[in-house]
Amino acid sequence: MQVWRQGLTDIWPRRPRDWQLKAFGEYVARLQRDFLAAVCPGGGKTVFALAVAKYLLQQGKVKKVVVISPTEALTRQWCDKAAEFGISLDPEASLRDPFKHPRQYVGVSATYQAVAAAGAAHGLCNALNIHSTFVILDEAHHTGEEKAWGDAVLKAFELARYRLLLSGTPKRSDTAKIAFATYDASPDGTERIRRNFTYGTGRGVRDFVIRRTDCRFYDAEVKEVPYGETVAISRNLSEALKRDDVSDLLRAVMAPESGWLYELMKAVHNELVAIRRTVPDAACLILADDQDKAEAYADIVKRTTGCDATVVISKDKAAKEKLETFSGTRDPYIIAVRMVSEGVDIPRLRVLVYLTRTKTELFFAQATARVVRISDPRDTDPAVIFMPSLPVLRELAQGAEDDVVHEIEELEVQTGTAPPRTEPAPPAEQGEPAVTNSTYPAQLPDDDPSDFSSIVVGPGGQMSLLPTEISVDNVALQQTLLGANAHEPYLHYQAQDVIDRYGYPQTAVGILRQLILDGLVRPPDSQPAPEAPADTPPAELADYKIRAHRRKELESLARRIARQFFDDKYASVRNQINRETGAYAQFGNNEQLKAGIEYAKEWLRRLTAGQR
Repeated sequence: MQVWRQGLTDIWPRRPRDWQLKAFGEYVARLQRDFLAAVCPGGGKTVFALAVAKYLLQQGKVKKVVVISPTEALTRQWCDKAAEFGISLDPEASLRDPFKHPRQYVGVSATYQAVAAAGAAHGLCNALNIHSTFVILDEAHHTGEEKAWGDAVLKAFELARYRLLLSGTPKRSDTAKIAFATYDASPDGTERIRRNFTYGTGRGVRDFVIRRTDCRFYDAEVKEVPYGETVAISRNLSEALKRDDVSDLLRAVMAPESGWLYELMKAVHNELVAIRRTVPDAACLILADDQDKAEAYADIVKRTTGCDATVVISKDKAAKEKLETFSGTRDPYIIAVRMVSEGVDIPRLRVLVYLTRTKTELFFAQATARVVRISDPRDTDPAVIFMPSLPVLRELAQGAEDDVVHEIEELEVQTGTAPPRTEPAPPAEQGEPAVTNSTYPAQLPDDDPSDFSSIVVGPGGQMSLLPTEISVDNVALQQTLLGANAHEPYLHYQAQDVIDRYGYPQTAVGILRQLILDGLVRPPDSQPAPEAPADTPPAELADYKIRAHRRKELESLARRIARQFFDDKYASVRNQINRETGAYAQFGNNEQLKAGIEYAKEWLRRLTAGQR
């Protein structure tokens, strides 16, 4: 932390995590051309990479920054996060001429698929030959899995000044090599990838950066009548070992008409309700195989829980907007077809339902990573994962847990002591299913009786803050927990403070929020406000978003002028605005677009007044 205090405050928007500062120090000390950082999903590798980018720009070692990631949604997330570091990236630039963009941009953010498009790699190579560039390859293992992507990346970024490779799940074998990674020979004759810095899942769990996982396996018995037979036979998911058996049984239990799904969703819903007692915006991600199943699962969610589910399909043009909207709401369910299996940051996801037949180790790691991020340091409970009781999935889950335990044990051996435990104490009576005819301590959160004029007297004459019957099945409480009766986060934290201090049941949190809102209960004044996580700086609006908004506003004004005064000749109107202000849609910068909007408004005012 001494380095942080003595000169890096202009690099980091807020205090970095310990591993980020250590990795940054190692990178700066080496400044080697290729650097692979293997960081567990959810660990904060984006923040580390952008700190490096800002350092290289400030030191004059590079002039441009290029970020390549797997999906379009990620390209914009990189732009948003880069804006917090004062780095403006363009997610809409043509890679055939990547740096021909408005002056406010210092680089571009694009997908691997875009790099592999015709002419893109050649254009990037030419641009990097002119400008010294820092290239960030996010989820770099994709360059080993997709040959076309890997070949394009090797050609496009051969001339980069520095390359930073990021991955939460880097390949270890030589069967599919990652572009620009270094491989060393191992005793067994294979080649293993060289990691320049590692921050694994075990360390992330130990440092309370990510959650542990609580896997719930649900078995199913399938009865079927073989062809030519008259007697049904039964087979269980947990006993399916052959590939054909697994496929057949999964197809049966995952069918939308399967009663197994309805029973599973009841258990999922009860778990999510329990979590939302203490985390009001917690959400559940359901992974589906295809669009038909996703829409059918949404219908099951509606019938089982009464909640609408957001369905996100990768080929849907509105998919990115749906993800962004869901991220900013408190809606409880989202169903996706691989769309959010990797990289999309929705920290409020806490429950995963694994209803996909994809059973590879890589996909399993990417999927579970969506629900392990810790956004509030006071909430470190495990993420809950529901999945069919298949031997292959049980092995994957056990392997992931074994890796966590092994890494933590290695850390203990290295340090010679048990790791410090800073996990907040769990709330009192967590997980209690219901409270009936409950009585509460006579001591109240405040000594002023005027604040409790509406409080009733419970059984036995004791004072009670709550109705005498509370159940998790209560409709009003369900609405509060699931967002139909929305509330601000501060109300939840204040209600939780009352529960923790005075020992009220956890099921009372929804009612307490309403009492606090109504002024009938005041939370303990001595409780400090929760500290924001170390790596979440104040949100800044990225330049590309400002530019998109101004382009849209200017287009609307120009069309209005053309429609009302120039026989709908939009091109002529826009050309005049562009000539006067430089507010070209493709190359105009934010200030020029702003000037164009002001010019258009003044022009419209004069035309409306009968002037030219």
